[in-house]
Amino acid sequence: MPEFSALVFATAISMLYRSIITVIAPELTQDLNLSDSELGTLASLFFVGFAAVQLPVGIALDRLGPRLTIVSFMLLAISGTALFASSTELWMAYTGQLLIGAGCAPLMTGSMVVISRRFSPERFAYMTALVLTLANLGDLFSTTPFALIAEALGWRGALWIILAITSCSALACLIFLGRDRQAEGSEPESPMQMIGGMGKVALIRALWPMLPLVLTGYAALMTVRGLWAGPWLADSYQQDASERGYLLLGMSLMMTLGMYLYGLLDRQTGQRKPLVIGGTLLLILSLAMISLPTPPFWLAACGLMMVGLFGYTYALLMAHCR
Repeated sequence: MPEFSALVFATAISMLYRSIITVIAPELTQDLNLSDSELGTLASLFFVGFAAVQLPVGIALDRLGPRLTIVSFMLLAISGTALFASSTELWMAYTGQLLIGAGCAPLMTGSMVVISRRFSPERFAYMTALVLTLANLGDLFSTTPFALIAEALGWRGALWIILAITSCSALACLIFLGRDRQAEGSEPESPMQMIGGMGKVALIRALWPMLPLVLTGYAALMTVRGLWAGPWLADSYQQDASERGYLLLGMSLMMTLGMYLYGLLDRQTGQRKPLVIGGTLLLILSLAMISLPTPPFWLAACGLMMVGLFGYTYALLMAHCR
């Protein structure tokens, strides 16, 4: 349906932005004369901007609804992309990344809000995993296709292409997302009531043991996929942009498969806790494989594929938190 497609498109944009730096990292480093720490900061600023506005995003989603919130914040991502693509100084790239991260903040969360209002709690994990699986097309695009575009047009030209795609996604959300409304049976809350409600949620002790997994599991996956893998493949195995893109494409395909399998197995078995614990242990094993000092290329490739396959427990954790 058009609304579901618009949600997938928007979430795909978020997936795309958080993964493109690793493909063009060597070119960015050379063009902007970045040190390793500056490159790491540049990549991390997406997540800083993403995290910094989560509380305002939560209030806006409840108060204004997903449609208006998503479209409004995507304008920040479009502005940030334009600034990043035209940057000649490091501060411009930094500011662009912050704006992009802030602009992407409601895309995945907004999709979850719509899913929670359209489907029963029992179907939340599966539908969330389905949206993330389809939205991973954005992550797939950030590999070989983006690398080929960057080789043909340069990293700046490739970012202008991303800006055009983001604009199309914002337009699709504006047209196809349903009328913003409160959850059925609920009354509008004041901002202070919403902040108080967040405080009550934070005091739910059953959530606390899951926070370390939420903090580390997704961070490990996106550190490897979003930044570390590209420069590592270039430095340790002398791979150019297209070669890196092909291997990262394989990793993204494994992420897509893993997300879908997690959602499917959760729906069929109802054993969410063993799935999360088992997947986390296999992620740790995968990280150990690529942490060896310059492992053979076949082992490095296998380790990256396993990180992608087992690393996406995020949807199950969100479903259990709900």
